[in-house]
Amino acid sequence: MAKETKKEEVQKTSVEIENPKKLRGIDNLLKDSWGIFAGGWKKYLLYYLLTMAILIAAGILSILVLIIAMTLLKGLIGLVIGIIFIIIILVLFGTPLSLAMNKLVFSFGEQKEESIKDVLKYGIKYFPSYLFISIITGLLIAVGLIFLIIPAIIIGVMLSLVAPVFVLENNHKLEALRRSRELVRGYFWPVFGRLLLIVVISGAISSVQRITPNVLVINIAQGAFSLVANFILTFFGIAYTYLIYKDLSAGSNQKTTKE
Repeated sequence: MAKETKKEEVQKTSVEIENPKKLRGIDNLLKDSWGIFAGGWKKYLLYYLLTMAILIAAGILSILVLIIAMTLLKGLIGLVIGIIFIIIILVLFGTPLSLAMNKLVFSFGEQKEESIKDVLKYGIKYFPSYLFISIITGLLIAVGLIFLIIPAIIIGVMLSLVAPVFVLENNHKLEALRRSRELVRGYFWPVFGRLLLIVVISGAISSVQRITPNVLVINIAQGAFSLVANFILTFFGIAYTYLIYKDLSAGSNQKTTKE
């Protein structure tokens, strides 16, 4: 029995050596991310518009709740309670929509046909698990910020693949955090560099909006530009992270949980 176990370990090691992790170059990463966008932008546009409509409705509901709270409970208490309800409403709407968005973009990368209805059902079904994992991730990064920004950056990079692990491996527990760390371990600097690049690109595009003069026509054009830029960058960022995950998971033992 011990010999069989040792033999399995040797075979496992040999497989890992034959199939080492290999991150694609920056140029291919950008090109392939754009390829995913080009192949799925039409369906994503429909989802994006639906998401915007839902979030606008949630925003209107939040304002009404705030007005009612401040009317019934005057002063600071009404304001605080109103803000708490606003946060709850936005989380209840925003979290499942965010999860569904990831599911949709990942399906383009996996070349699987997913309807908007299906990804919304998925987002609603796994909303509690995803919210819990998102809160834990946020708290860990916040703790890192307490000890200056560097620990927060390290934690953020190590947990940057939680979303693809959650969706593609059906890993809906805290194990998803450990799995993300496991994938990035040994590749921290390459992953950090790739994530930094997409942050710089997003920041550069955002800065264009700030340097334009405050003229009505320009402000309208700026708003339209902002919507288009957000549409493209959100999709592109998810596809970009997905490809990093695929590269790092290719040389590891991927575990998919059946639900």
